[in-house]
Amino acid sequence: MTRDRLVAALKPTALDEVPMDDTDDMDVRISAIIATPRPDAARERRVPRKRLLLAATGAVTVTVTAAAAAIVAVAAGGHDDAPARIGPAKVQAAALSFTRRSGHLIVTVKDPVADPARYKKEFAAHGLNIDLRLMPSSPKNVGSVLFLEDDGDGQVKTITAKGRCGTDTCSVGIKVPLTYKAFVRVVFGRPARPGEQYETGPGDTPGEGVGLSNVKGRTVADVLAEARRRHIGTISYRYEDGPNTPRQNVLTADQVKSYWYVHDAVAGGDGLVIMFVGPRPTNH
Repeated sequence: MTRDRLVAALKPTALDEVPMDDTDDMDVRISAIIATPRPDAARERRVPRKRLLLAATGAVTVTVTAAAAAIVAVAAGGHDDAPARIGPAKVQAAALSFTRRSGHLIVTVKDPVADPARYKKEFAAHGLNIDLRLMPSSPKNVGSVLFLEDDGDGQVKTITAKGRCGTDTCSVGIKVPLTYKAFVRVVFGRPARPGEQYETGPGDTPGEGVGLSNVKGRTVADVLAEARRRHIGTISYRYEDGPNTPRQNVLTADQVKSYWYVHDAVAGGDGLVIMFVGPRPTNH
């Protein structure tokens, strides 16, 4: 996805969009997603967009296991006491993985659908002030780092693994100094819920993030018919025709020809689908 296309998807309005020159950059969208107040001194760092969009594949899920516990009633002195639990206490599987290596903690997500409070508790147990959030992502990005900010002069780094997202190298965790005490916020990809939109990037199927099958090269009429079948009704349009694409490329529905071609369809927030269309089947 090009930068202009990413920018086009950030702050869409209805059909009377502002010019693309007035649209904020990608950091605005991320900041909006994680708008919880943070320390004033926090220093924001994004994982490079190329790496962000080519992140890890495959969700790693954890099944919580617990030892069986028996409840027995004990009678004493002619009075029934409260039931007593015997056997091992119930144990909840860890949501995060911590590994010590060369003066650092290597942290990865074991359970990408856990309650954020569990992440915070596990970080606190290691003396870390880290706010970990989850954001819906494509299947290959589940468990990968989508965003990182810290208040420690860049001491917190992402770690990468080749092959976690096909042939690409992906950011799959963070590396934190053992003595680190400053604030960190990190966002990992999680599985999208049924019907939930998510961002897509290079290597993803055009349209998959908004619940459509591959839209690339199909006519507008064909894609709109599928959108109706899937009850996708809020659509905004962007004109895209290679070097002929104007800077202000927002279109109203009546300006779009049914025989034009669709190049991509991406999530615009709040259920909006942004469709990139043009008169030619390929965008060159």
